Order: sequence, then C-alpha cells, then structure tokens
Amino acid sequence: MSDWPDHFCPGCGVKRKATPRYVWHFCNDCRKRATNGSGRVVQCQNESMSGGFQWRYEGDEDWTSCRGLYALISNRDVYLSEARFGGIVAQPLTSRQRAEGLEGSFRNMDIRKD
Repeated sequence: MSDWPDHFCPGCGVKRKATPRYVWHFCNDCRKRATNGSGRVVQCQNESMSGGFQWRYEGDEDWTSCRGLYALISNRDVYLSEARFGGIVAQPLTSRQRAEGLEGSFRNMDIRKD
C-alpha cells in the first residue's frame, strides 16, 4: 500500500490514508453528517459483528437493513455501505446516479430527495 498516495476527504479536506478498495472516501466525521434531501441526519452501522448494513434517521428507534444508502454529505451525492472488513464507508458519486432497487431485503435505498 505504500505505493498509494494519500488523499484528502472530499467533505472537509482532512488528509486520509488511501486504500485500493476505497480510493476516494469521506472521513468518519463527514460520514456522520450524512442527510436526506431535506437535511435529516442519518445514522449507519453494521447489523451485527459479522457485518451487514443498516440505517435510521437520527432520533428514530427502528433500523432499516439494506445493501447501501444513497444520501447527501454537504449537499453532495454519496453512497454509504458496509466496508469490506466491517464498519461503514461513504464514497462520493461522480454523477446523479439513481439507486437501482433490488428484490428482497438487500436493496439500495435512495433518500436524497426525501
């Protein structure tokens, strides 16, 4: 990994360690500022110690499980999902991509216009 140059968080500019899997990702502080289209903050976490992804609006009790979440960070389109070895990763989208719904409970959800 020493061949990978460091990069900067696309949200706040803090220096980040680059990884081949997530070449350009938000820092955890910016990730925690993810919102829907009307500014409602979302919380994301793994479903269990073995992984999975779930989210909820800050202040709500119920979690929603899905594959990943299209949301906004500083009014920028982002995709939040489970990281390879646990945790949550937020990555910027390069265009206004629409979430493609998948059958069953493992679908992507799009809250950017909520």
